[in-house]
Formats: sequence, C-alpha cells, structure tokens
Amino acid sequence: MTWVMVAGGVLPASADPDAIPPDLLAEGTVVSSELRFFPADEVGATVDTGARGGPRPTLEQLRQRDRDATATYRSDYGPPQVTAQAWSPPPFEYDYITAPYECHERSDIAGSADGWIKNHYAFCRIMKGEKVDQVCVRGICFPVTSTFRVTILGFGSERDRAVRFVTFVDQIVSNTPELKQATFLKLDLECTALLNGDECTPDPAYQTEVEKSLAEWERVPAYATRFTSTAPALTPENPNRLGYMDFWSRATARVVGLDGSKPQTKDSPPQTVRYDTVNYLNLNGNNGAIFSRVKAVIHFPVSRPEFAAMTESAAHYRLAMQSPHLTIPRIAGKTIPGAVDGESLTRWYFNNTNQNRAEAVKACIAEWGAGYAENGRYQCDEYPFNATHQGAARGDGRFSVARIPGPDNEAAGRWLGAWYSYDRILDSDAFHVDATP
Repeated sequence: MTWVMVAGGVLPASADPDAIPPDLLAEGTVVSSELRFFPADEVGATVDTGARGGPRPTLEQLRQRDRDATATYRSDYGPPQVTAQAWSPPPFEYDYITAPYECHERSDIAGSADGWIKNHYAFCRIMKGEKVDQVCVRGICFPVTSTFRVTILGFGSERDRAVRFVTFVDQIVSNTPELKQATFLKLDLECTALLNGDECTPDPAYQTEVEKSLAEWERVPAYATRFTSTAPALTPENPNRLGYMDFWSRATARVVGLDGSKPQTKDSPPQTVRYDTVNYLNLNGNNGAIFSRVKAVIHFPVSRPEFAAMTESAAHYRLAMQSPHLTIPRIAGKTIPGAVDGESLTRWYFNNTNQNRAEAVKACIAEWGAGYAENGRYQCDEYPFNATHQGAARGDGRFSVARIPGPDNEAAGRWLGAWYSYDRILDSDAFHVDATP
C-alpha cells in the first residue's frame, strides 16, 4: 500500500478507512450523513413508507383493500381425522415462520415492499440498512460505512386480538471494528390505528424499540414486540367487530465520536393487520388477528389419500372454473368465478337463508328429475358454494350443479366449513378455490 505524508502523520493514498489509524480517524470531520433503509431486493418498492397519508379510511375501504390484494397463499394443513363414520377435517395448526432462515429462503418475496405473507398468521420482511458518513481527515475525504440486515417476523392469532413480532439484525459490516462499537442503531416497530383508535396498544411486557451499538446487536441480535386491540362495540355496520392497524419498522442510526455525524431516521413501507371478534368460527377462538392483505385460497388436495373422500366434488369445481360451457345449467358464454387467477368468491354468512341452495336444487331437478337423489345416494352439489354471495340465487346463471355421491359432497362441505374457521374467512371476505389435485 502506498502512503502519503500529511500534516501530523500519514494516510494511505487510497484513502481506505480500513487502513487509517483510529487516532487519525477520530480527528476527522463529517461533512455529510446518510441512512438508507430499504426492502432488501427493492422489488416493487414505492415511495410510501411509514404511516400512510390522507384521511382515515372507512371500514369498507379497508375491506376492499384486502379484496384487491394481489399476493396469494394456500394454507397447508396436516392429515384429517378420518373415521369409519364420516370424513372429518384436520386439526388446526399454525404454519408460522419460526426462524429467519425460512424468510431468507423466500427473499424474492420477503425482500419486496409488501414483504411475504405466508398465510393469514405468518408474515416476514427483509430490510437492508446502510449508514454512510463522509469524513474528511487532514484534507483527504472518504466514506465511513456500516451496513446491516433487518428481518421482521410477524405472528397472528386465532385466539386473541394480538399480534407479535420478532425483529432480528445480522449481516453487520463496518469499515473498522471501532466503527461497530461507535455506530448505534435504534429499531422501533411503529403502528397506527386505522379504524377504531384502539388497535395498536403496545404490550408493556415486550419492547417496541431497542437502541444499541452494532457490536452489541451482533451479540444480542433480536427483540420481541406485541400489540393488542380492544374489540369495538357490535353494530350493524361492523358485525364482525373488525379493527385494522398499519405497522412498519423505523431505523435510526448515529455514530458517536465523529465530529459532525448526525443521526438519520428512515421507515419501512407499511403493512396491515386485521383484528376480529366473532362467534361463528366454531373450530377456533372468537378473537383473531391476521395479516389480511393477501388472497386466501382453499385447496382441495384430492391426490393426497386422506383428501380422496371429496374427489368428485373437487372435479366438479375444477370443471366449473375451467370449462363452464360444459356445466349445468347450459348457458352459452357462461363464466363461473372463484379461480385463483380470476374473480373471487365472497363468504355469505349473515342473512343467508339458503336462497342459493333452493335455486341449485331447482336446477338439479330440471336436469335429472325429482328423484335425482335416489333415496339419499346422491346429492345436488353446487358451485359457487351455498355460503357465498356468488351462488345460484344471484340470478345471472353463473353457477354449476352436479349429481355426486352424498359422502363426497358432505366431506367437501366439512372441509370448506373448517377452512372458513381455520383461516378466519368472515362474512364478505374474498377467497379463491384451487381444485387441482
């Protein structure tokens, strides 16, 4: 390495701060400071960070944002409880992201502005940070830089109006070991209520912010945060007692001991949590907290032996979505909603008095006669489902009926009902159907 003489000492001609003696570096003056904090892959990144601007959205606007989500997930549940009497759904199990490595394996999505919503209960985001101070020492200027990675894991709940996060810091790189000691990083998980004003209450047993040197982050790289929500009053306008909050990460970095170094603060893009309190999800709790900005998909994995009990039902749904012109009733140019890449279905729970079912049975009788059931051997299967706003009673003919064995139809109905509960699909929530084997 070539060195040059300066007043009071020597500096490398390359102005490489890694090679500058710490006592000379301490004499430097910072002429500019910058912090960059951005989605790791900058995929789909926008200028929107931190709290969203504008007036507070209405409940319907928030629900429409959820319906307009473009990200998709398909829950993976274990084997069902098959009995000799009838098919029973699998038990509910959280499919959390339990460690940062799983998030890092999906960095193509987790490194985007929206992060990765694995399912309604599991979220992660990867952010990259870079703190740069432009330092001048005795007439030679150079950048003094530290970089780091922040991974945020989110955990929803099907029991409580509470959401938990764990924030991790790793991949810390600085020009010098001394710089790791001198650079302090504060991480703060922020939130804001969107609907009722009581949707992001910090749990005092957890931390919302932590500040320490990068060297200390290397030694203790994580902390946990928990937010809760109080259920609003039950009203006709909000029968699901919904609440919404946005959350985001805030990074503040500063370097002590460098004359003129200024703290810098940057926010991540926001993401959303939805809370609910209902009494009709009978296979899990009355309270819940989910990551709602994602398209929910129910899968009928009939190639798995334990789901083979609903093979004919799944074949009917697949035919209806892929070849609606072959379905009954026969209507030229008919399209049927529900496919993952098409128009969604929406659950219909409130004020559903089986209007869809009555119209579907009429179609079955018209096609196969009043004795189509053959004393209970067969049932009239309908798609879209009875418990959706897109069913047969809508009056536009965009539905299909099929005569299938009763046990098959009943197994599919039990699975749909269980999935509604497990994934917290509420009245008017949108979802899609995947009937591929």
